[in-house]
This record gives sequence, structure tokens and C-alpha cells, in this order.
Amino acid sequence: MRICSGIFLSLSQVLAVVLFCSTAYSSEGLEWGHFRVRPALSLSELYTDNVYQDHTDVRSDYITTLAPKLSLDFAFAVKNYITAQYEGEFRYYKNADNFNKDTHHAGLFWTWETPKGSTLKLGARADFDSIQPYSATDRHKDFVEEEVFAETLLKVSAITDLGLRYGHLSQNFRNPLDAINEFDRDTVTLSILYRRFSNEAFLLEYTYYFQNNNDLSGPSTDMNSHIIYLGSQWDPTAKLSGTLKMGYYLTKLEAGDNSDGFAMEADLTYRFSEITQFKAIAFRRLVRSSIAARETGDFYVSTGGSLSAYYSKWDPLNLRMGFFYTGNRFSQGDTQFSERKDSFYSAAIEAKHAFRERLVFLLRYEYRLNNSNISAFEYSENRGEARISFAL
Repeated sequence: MRICSGIFLSLSQVLAVVLFCSTAYSSEGLEWGHFRVRPALSLSELYTDNVYQDHTDVRSDYITTLAPKLSLDFAFAVKNYITAQYEGEFRYYKNADNFNKDTHHAGLFWTWETPKGSTLKLGARADFDSIQPYSATDRHKDFVEEEVFAETLLKVSAITDLGLRYGHLSQNFRNPLDAINEFDRDTVTLSILYRRFSNEAFLLEYTYYFQNNNDLSGPSTDMNSHIIYLGSQWDPTAKLSGTLKMGYYLTKLEAGDNSDGFAMEADLTYRFSEITQFKAIAFRRLVRSSIAARETGDFYVSTGGSLSAYYSKWDPLNLRMGFFYTGNRFSQGDTQFSERKDSFYSAAIEAKHAFRERLVFLLRYEYRLNNSNISAFEYSENRGEARISFAL
């Protein structure tokens, strides 16, 4: 996608007005009257020794990224407000000129909370993004992803919450050659939270979605899925916090074999001490394949997770170490890539220092490795990054 120079001018004008007219600093952003503005900006420089993520054509590159953010809140009342958001990312490559890109993410949301704690949220978002090239002659696969949604959490009783969410998601590509990846998806999720204990709730969740492929030139890739979870949710104030869900999924394809099996999602944080905490993420789910992202088949089963450790003894200097793994098993097919299996590993360490709370400096190193039974998809990569971020 092309760089939009007008974005920089518009952002600078908005920030100038905000800094000139604001009357008060809040804990997050600038406030005056019913308005709150939260601007942020980050600049990073990243080195990679395998920019094409290829096992044969291995080339290094330097990537400069400028990422502005802007959020505007207008409050009708204390718990009744509208939020408009924008996030941009402008990425420049020193050598791989065809990799230069910009992305834009915009959203508009209305949130209302009743005196009893029930909430209603309506929103719409649009993401202008692209899937990266994989060689010096490859191109970006530009797409627009749009979503409208409505969600509510009803306080049925002092210990029971009922949640309902509906969303319609569309993904459309700019180039007709990528139309095979386009789709519309309607998703409905129903959840029940039962708070038997003060810091823990039992969770029952059911999700149904229907996905319609918009390209009629080839075999249908339409699918509908049912996913049911049972689990627990722990409040942020507890020593163990987060969500653990385990269940079952069933996916039916209009043309092709059905798939079913064990599903899970976990996002847990354990506070070992005041200065040390651990975070674990785990998942097993069915994912719709995207040919534009060098994936094969109609879908694949993805299983993986991560484990991170945070250490803050020298606060405001904080350290993080993390390990991530995902194993993807692609659907059967009659192509040369049938029975493809990928195992992706990532290990990273980073140091983050906050100056006066609003200015943050970060250093990060990451090693990536993708093993596959199809050699064309194998690669290893070393990445080093320095980033400075400012937020009001």
C-alpha cells in the first residue's frame, strides 16, 4: 500500500490543537470538558538477517517503522461514551524496496454501562493492510478488512453474567488475482459467567460462525463452525488471573471433508512475587487458510502457545524473556503440498525502560525458526530491534 503523506499533516495539526487547547492532564491522555485525547508515537529500527524468510535466498535488511496512534473519547456521562481510534504503521526497508508498506486501522465505538454493571458496546472498524512479499520480485497482497459488531454483558444476578456478541466481518483484496482469499463471515457468541467465588468465575461459551467465500471461479470453500467451551476466569486482582477454556469444535465445509476435535484457549498470568510474573498462552483451533500467505489447503489445525517471564526488580527497567511455538497441520489435498506440516519456534528477550512514565525505550532480540516437511517453507531468522515510544 502506498504512503499517505497527508496523514502526517493531519496528525500534526490535531496534536497542535490538542496541546494548545487542553486544560488538564489525566492519568492517560489530555482532557478538557467531555473530551479526552490520547496521542502516541513510536519509532523503531529493526535488523533482520533473512528478510525474505527463505531457506536459500538469505538476505539481510534494515527496517524503519513509524507508528502513530490517536484516540478521541467523548463522554455523554461517566459511563456512556464514544471512542474514535486511528493507528498507522509506515514501514521502510533499506534494500527490499518492494517491501515498503503502510497500514491503517480505524475504529468507532460506543460504550454504555448501566448503574448495575451491565454493558452495551456497538462498533465498526476498518483495517487497510497487506500480506508481505516473499522475494525481490513478489508483490504485496493488499486487502481491506471491515467489521461491524454489537456486544452486551447483562448482569442477570449478583453472581451471574450473560454475554452475547454478533459480528459481521468482510475481507476484500485489491488485486483480482487474490480473490480466492476473500470472504464474509458472520459470528455469534453466547457466554455465561457464574461467579461462585469472589475472584473466580465458571465459564460456558458457544460460538457459531458461517464463512462465505466470494470467489465463485473455483471449488467452494464455504464453511460453518460450532465451538463450545467450558472453563474458568480469574479476576486481575487475584494471584492467578486470566481465562482457561477447553472444548470441542466441529467445522463443515460445503465442498470437502469435515473436521472436528479438541479446542482450547488459555491466557493466564501468575504473579510469583512483586517483581516476577509469568504469562502462559495456549491454543488449539481450526484456521481458514490464506493462499496469499503461502498457506495450503482449505484450512489447518493450529496448536501452540507461549511462555513469558517478566522481571521488574530495577523498575522502571523491566526485562522479559519469552518462548513461542505453533504447529500447523494443513488439510489433505491432491497438490504437491498435501500433508504439509509446519513447526514454528520463536525465542526472544527484551529490556524496556520508561522515562517519566510517558517515554519508553525498548531493546529486543528474537530468533525464529520454521521447520516443515516441505523444504520450500523452511527458514531461520535473527531479528534485533530498538524502539522509542511516546504517549500522553
